[in-house]
Amino acid sequence: MTRSTHRARRAPRAAAVAAAVAAGALTATLCACGSGDSQPSGAPVTVTVTPTVTATPSAGTSPGSPSASPSADVHSDVVGRAHDLGTIVDVTTSAGTPVVVLDRWTVRGTPDSTLARDGVPIRVHSDAPYENQNTRSTFRIPVAPGATFTYHHCVAVDQPMQSRPATLPELASLQHGEDIVLLRLDASGRLTGAENDPAC
Repeated sequence: MTRSTHRARRAPRAAAVAAAVAAGALTATLCACGSGDSQPSGAPVTVTVTPTVTATPSAGTSPGSPSASPSADVHSDVVGRAHDLGTIVDVTTSAGTPVVVLDRWTVRGTPDSTLARDGVPIRVHSDAPYENQNTRSTFRIPVAPGATFTYHHCVAVDQPMQSRPATLPELASLQHGEDIVLLRLDASGRLTGAENDPAC
């Protein structure tokens, strides 16, 4: 066998190995020429190829960093309160997060600090226990993901109120007499739940 013939026979086999590696093959089997080998001519030779996989973090993230909350950086005017009360005069957005604009009210004879801590009971009534504080124009309150909304309706003072799940736009569009809303707030001053007062 001449050297040029030997090279010609090895070239297709080398190309086959390269193609197998490029396709992610783990094992390729070659037939060796018997020249100078301890194995008989034509004996199979096994070559094991171990592909290397490198994981690259996606752009803009760092390994192990938590996902940012949608409203994490949206300013709240009511941080430190557990509850708030008033009418929703507008709903806007900030950084993709809904933001309630609240005109704050309070309950006659109840300090605002008590309302902020404990809230007020939502009940059927025919009196007018609320008054507008008018201490400032409005308060901006971002809405937390998963916030819940409940609509209450009074049929008669001597009957239980009717309640059902609602949406933020529904509560924001209530007419006078039903538009006083009690808000529940988290430690970041975000709205986690709201229900209206069912005055008759």
